[in-house]
Amino acid sequence: MNTLRSQRSIIAFVIPGCVLLTLLIAWPIVQSGISALTISSNQHDNTLDSSRIFAGLSHFKTLVSQVAFWNSLALAALFTVSTTILEILIAVSVALFLYFQKTLPRIVEVLLILPMFVLPVVSGLTFRYIYDPNDGPLSFLFEALGWEPLAPLSDAVWAFWAVVLQDIWRMWPFLFLIVYAGLKALPKSSQEAARMDGANTRILITHVILPALRPTLAIAIGLKVMESLKVFTEVYVMTGGGPGDSTTLLSLFVVKQAFHFFQVGPASAASILLLALGMSLAWGITRMQNRAAALGSK
Repeated sequence: MNTLRSQRSIIAFVIPGCVLLTLLIAWPIVQSGISALTISSNQHDNTLDSSRIFAGLSHFKTLVSQVAFWNSLALAALFTVSTTILEILIAVSVALFLYFQKTLPRIVEVLLILPMFVLPVVSGLTFRYIYDPNDGPLSFLFEALGWEPLAPLSDAVWAFWAVVLQDIWRMWPFLFLIVYAGLKALPKSSQEAARMDGANTRILITHVILPALRPTLAIAIGLKVMESLKVFTEVYVMTGGGPGDSTTLLSLFVVKQAFHFFQVGPASAASILLLALGMSLAWGITRMQNRAAALGSK
């Protein structure tokens, strides 16, 4: 009886939070869907508050005809791929080093994960100051070496990779935590058996540890891909999407269309496409994770 009453109490407390969370997630999606499929009845008012009529896929047609949209999509893809690959390589390398290195103090692990606790806006402002050609530390370093001051945020190519570098600094510790936890959870029996068979550290990593770590790596990659698709604050603070559109990722493109150019319809259509892309990738990564788990269990 007490157990049943306890379960009812838990449900009573959990349900309101679940309903509120569902509404907070579902309502913006519904609003975006409505805006993506409708158009303002007043040609001079394209806001969400205006009366709207059904427009079919006209906003999507407008969207795919814009060069800026395809540019932002390509930049988002390049940003996601480059940051995910580089960060997972750094995370795995550092996690394996700490896994085999037993003499380092535990405080090192704590210091390594500190960047992930920095707020995106603080990280963006910090790197913007570092890259400042007049007063930034990077400029002073170049002057001390006798080189011309560098202004990466003013160059279309360098600005993008400066944003990538900022993301790597802030987010690789998050992947490191996942990978390191996965390493710690691996059974020791298979590693000890490989050692007894004469396997060195390289063979142990490539043939025993990494295959067993596939499900963990799939989770880390999936979470990083989702995070990269929705990155906004730090990029907006650092560059505002510039110079030109060189750092206007898809998330920034949506905001610019909606709040800079007041094109609510195309912006909503782009956000729906971004949501569909994220859900498709999540589905694909989930399948990859399940396949990795099945391979790891064999």
